[in-house]
Amino acid sequence: MPKVPRRFLVARFIAAQRERTAQDLFLKPATQYRREIALKALVKTWPGLGESDVRRITLADCQRWSRTALQKGTGFVAPKARTVRVGMSASSFNKCIDAIRAIFDLACEQGAIAENPARGLRKAPVRRKHLELPSVAQFQQLVERIASAGARQSLDCADMVRLLAYSGARLKEATALRWRDIDRGRSRLAIAGTKSESSDRFIPLFPPLDALLHEMRRRQGAGSLDARILRVRECRGALRSACRALGIKRLTHHDLRHLFATCCIEAGVDIPTVSRWLGHADGGTLAMKTYGHLRQEHSQAQAAKVLFEPPEPYGDGGSRARRRRATSSDGRSRRSASSSARASRSRPGSRRRAVARLKWASA
Repeated sequence: MPKVPRRFLVARFIAAQRERTAQDLFLKPATQYRREIALKALVKTWPGLGESDVRRITLADCQRWSRTALQKGTGFVAPKARTVRVGMSASSFNKCIDAIRAIFDLACEQGAIAENPARGLRKAPVRRKHLELPSVAQFQQLVERIASAGARQSLDCADMVRLLAYSGARLKEATALRWRDIDRGRSRLAIAGTKSESSDRFIPLFPPLDALLHEMRRRQGAGSLDARILRVRECRGALRSACRALGIKRLTHHDLRHLFATCCIEAGVDIPTVSRWLGHADGGTLAMKTYGHLRQEHSQAQAAKVLFEPPEPYGDGGSRARRRRATSSDGRSRRSASSSARASRSRPGSRRRAVARLKWASA
C-alpha cells in the first residue's frame, strides 16, 4: 500500500482542528472541553482514521462509522458506575458528527478535497428529559428536611435550594451572586449569565425570593456587599439524601431551575416573560419545548374546566328568541371588554401582578 503524503493525512487536519479550537478566544473553556472530548471519541470509534488519506474517505465510510459508533460506543465505563451503557448516547454521537464535519471542512478550506463527505450524515434524535417535579408541599418538606439534617452546612444547603428554586438561576450564576447585586430601589436582582451574553439579566425580587434574601442577610449579619450570598458551592448530596428520605424522585441543581419555570407558567406568567427571567435569547422557543408539560395536579385542575355537556334548554321559543336578541345586542360590549382586557395585559402593571401570583406556600 503506497504511503500517504503527510499533507493528506486526516491526523494533520485533526491536529489543525484542535489548534483552531484552542486559539478561538470566543469559545468558553467548557465548549473547548466538549469539543476535545468529541474528537477523542471520534478517533476511538474510528480505528485508523488518523492514518487515512482524506481524499479517499467517502460518505459510505462515514456511514459505516456512524453505525458502529451508535451500536458499540467508546466502551468507556465510569468508575463506580452502577449501569454500563451499550452504544453511544445521541447527544455524544451528534457532537462527534460536528467534529468530523469540522475536520473535513478544514480539509476543504485547504484544498485537499472538493467537498465534505460527512455532510450527508444524519444526526440521532435526542429524547427530551421527562420532568418529574415535586409539588409545592413536597418542595417545602424537602427544604425543611435539608435544613434539619444536622450537618454543619445543612442550613446553607437549604438556602441554596430555595435560592435556585425562587430565582431560576443556574448553579454557577447563583454561586456568583453577591449582596451588591440586589437593587432594593428597583426591586430587582442582577444575574451575571454564565452561558452567553444574553443570559446577563435582571429578575424581579419575587415575594419568596425577597423574603429569603432578607432572612439570609439577617442571619449572616451586615457584612461586605462584595461577599457572596451563598456560603456553599453545591448541595448535591443534601438534595439526594432528602429526596431519598421523602420518597420523591431525585432532584438535581438544574431541576430547581425547571421547578421555577414550571411554577411561573402555572401561575399564569406568559412564556416570553419566563424566558427572559431564565436568560434565554430565543423569545421563548426553548421554554415552550422544555416546559410544555404540566405537573399532574395542575393538569387535573385544568382538566376539570373541560366540559362536554349539552347546553341547557331555553324553554319556550319566545325566550330563545329573546336570548338571541340579547346575545346580538350584547356582542359589541363584550368585544370592547375583551379589547380592554388585552390592553390591560400589555401594560407594565400586568407583569407586576403576575409576579405577585407566584405562590410557594412559604408562609
